[in-house]
Amino acid sequence: MRTAVFSDIHANLEALEAVRRAAEERAVQKWVCLGDVVGYGADPAACLTAVRSLTHQILQGNHDAAVAGLQHLEYFNDYAREAVLWTREHLGEEDRQFLAGLPLICACDQAFFVHAEPVDPGAWGYVESSTDAAAAMAAVDRTFCFVGHSHRALAYATCGAGVKLVAEGEGRFELRAGCRYLVNVGSVGQPRDRDARSCFAIYDDEAGSIELVRTGYDISRAQEKILRAGLPPFLAARLRSGH
Repeated sequence: MRTAVFSDIHANLEALEAVRRAAEERAVQKWVCLGDVVGYGADPAACLTAVRSLTHQILQGNHDAAVAGLQHLEYFNDYAREAVLWTREHLGEEDRQFLAGLPLICACDQAFFVHAEPVDPGAWGYVESSTDAAAAMAAVDRTFCFVGHSHRALAYATCGAGVKLVAEGEGRFELRAGCRYLVNVGSVGQPRDRDARSCFAIYDDEAGSIELVRTGYDISRAQEKILRAGLPPFLAARLRSGH
């Protein structure tokens, strides 16, 4: 089965639609969302509806928690805080309750899914280095651990001793028997690895591979919506830089 694992949509409908098309072209059969459907962008309700149409496996991210009133806003910078407050005003009560009820983790078969690092998911720590990856994998008793949150696409493997970076940004790698993997799937709606294209991962258990996939989208349209909504212009500008 080919499973698309995606995260950090951040209310960017143009990016989400591009990812959906790219995944369908690759014959994806299942979807798992690692959270942060909302925040930053101008289409929170539409993105939440679209994600719910794709999958029931949706995790809670820190922006989802903040919009639902479960996360203190001092955790956020000024731009993020303003976007959270704006998003609360532009989502209905049912949507906010849905976000509040999302789980922090999901474990099934050989895979463990979480928005942030898995040691303490609700603390919203990042996995951005081999040291972070080693700690995360030590906390998970599954072959695969999929995370988001940092908006950077990275994949690590451990085959008994040490942790090795096996993919960064994009690319496909073969899975080896006896190895364990941590995959940071990057961001659909606001990449921060200096590549403005949307990112998601495809886990193919039959072919024995994982691929970090990049796809372009209509950035100008997403930027126009952010500016028209009265959200901070910085949130529009950063979409073009991928940083």
